[in-house]
Amino acid sequence: MLDSTILLYLIAGVGSFLVSLILTPIVRETSKKFGFVDRPDRRRKAHKEPVALGGGAAVFLSMVLAMAIVFVVASLYGVSLATPWNSLPLGCLLIGATSIVALGLIDDLKGMRGRYKLLGQLAIAGLLIWSGVRIEGFTAFGYPINLGWFAIPGTLFWLVGTTNAVNLIDGIDGLAGGVGFILCVTLAAICGWQGNVALAAIVLALSGALLGFLRYNFAPATIYLGDAGSMLVGLVCGTIAVLANGKSSAAMAFAVPIAVWSIPILDSFAALLRRKLTGRSMFAPDRGHLHHSLLVRGWTVQQASLFIALICATTCLSAVLSIYLKKEWIALVTVAAVMVFLVSTKTFGHIEFALLKGRMSRFANSLATNESTNGASIRESSLQLQGSREWNKLWTAIVEAADNYNLCRIKLTIDIPLLHESFYASWETSRNLDSDATLWRLTHPLVVDGDQVGQMDITGETKPDARGSTLNQIGQVLDFLEPIEEDIRYIRENIKADELSMHSVRIPNETLADSSPLASLVEDSPSAPG
Repeated sequence: MLDSTILLYLIAGVGSFLVSLILTPIVRETSKKFGFVDRPDRRRKAHKEPVALGGGAAVFLSMVLAMAIVFVVASLYGVSLATPWNSLPLGCLLIGATSIVALGLIDDLKGMRGRYKLLGQLAIAGLLIWSGVRIEGFTAFGYPINLGWFAIPGTLFWLVGTTNAVNLIDGIDGLAGGVGFILCVTLAAICGWQGNVALAAIVLALSGALLGFLRYNFAPATIYLGDAGSMLVGLVCGTIAVLANGKSSAAMAFAVPIAVWSIPILDSFAALLRRKLTGRSMFAPDRGHLHHSLLVRGWTVQQASLFIALICATTCLSAVLSIYLKKEWIALVTVAAVMVFLVSTKTFGHIEFALLKGRMSRFANSLATNESTNGASIRESSLQLQGSREWNKLWTAIVEAADNYNLCRIKLTIDIPLLHESFYASWETSRNLDSDATLWRLTHPLVVDGDQVGQMDITGETKPDARGSTLNQIGQVLDFLEPIEEDIRYIRENIKADELSMHSVRIPNETLADSSPLASLVEDSPSAPG
């Protein structure tokens, strides 16, 4: 006869898997019927046909139904899953999970500004914290650390961070579901080892639901997890990790959750750092994530998903071994080795490292300039974030014209996600400005065929003795910039959207204006093989 605990685990995992296998195609067809689909667009999405949304709802319903059966069977066996310490937190987790799915479905259906979605996440995290979900402390190399008053803001940061971490990596078929499955299985192993039957059953139910869903989500996907599903995975796993830490006899080692979440955290942190250092909104989507970096290298969607799942499984396994063997260094060394491998092989993270290095270098140069008496200096940096097109030629032409228009600062951003082209550059002079001069600032979006493909931020000065007004000077700058959009349009039209790089494209030189800064760029670009 099966042990009651093993039986509950089987019902949670296998039961949710079977329910998800049956329920997901029903949700898929219902979503198609009512037009709840993710439609292709020319800017960011590569799929050519509409794909059903609502996968998050299917996963959630499968998990809840399986857990309902688990609680019924547990009561028949006399096993009490609800205890005084977990009744309120688990009840609030159910409310929070329902709310996060609803929030995600609204975002999937109508779209929601990032700040409003963040407010919803903060409210849900606040409810969980009120119920007792708190990181009171942890251990670091054997030394206990009590967070004290910082427990509440620290837990809030953790829950919101984990909720968004899985959401941010949800960019290709099967990735978020696969990573979520690995996270759930890892937490189930940890909770099971600690004897937390209720917590282990919850993440097993979620893992089974994700596994059944993946049957329809692997490339080519017929239904997407959506924000509803990815945020659900992040919230549930983040909450269970905190509850497992609070229930254990000793505070969990700091390295364990870091190892479990290392890949989603690395991808999310890199995205936020990249957007901050290039002057974009923290909520702005881009194609600089780990899976995009792999696709640019020529990997298929299946290969990229499996590779990320593999390194995620590696760090998660190190977390489990760290707990079982009580050796924290195993998790830390594994995570460090994975990150060094990704950065050193230029697979991922090297761009963000270069951006950070450039920002620190400019800051150090500015301090040195302030201390020197040699007068003006110029600070310039440029970085190819993605792609093969030599945007530096365009950038050089723009910078060379800076003095002619009395410009003080220029920032150029090229962002063509569908073609995996991204470029960032900045230029600034510290020359002494005329005290009577008028400073002006201009933000000029680069728009091609209705799509914004980049942006220029320019600061200039109009001297008192200059001929014409500030508006006239800005007009002259805009006249200089006008050919750029037309040239970018010609380049984009000659690149097939299904190509992962621009190496095999021949651009007819006669389509570009002779005076255009991009003319030299195209002349020196690689041509198609004969």
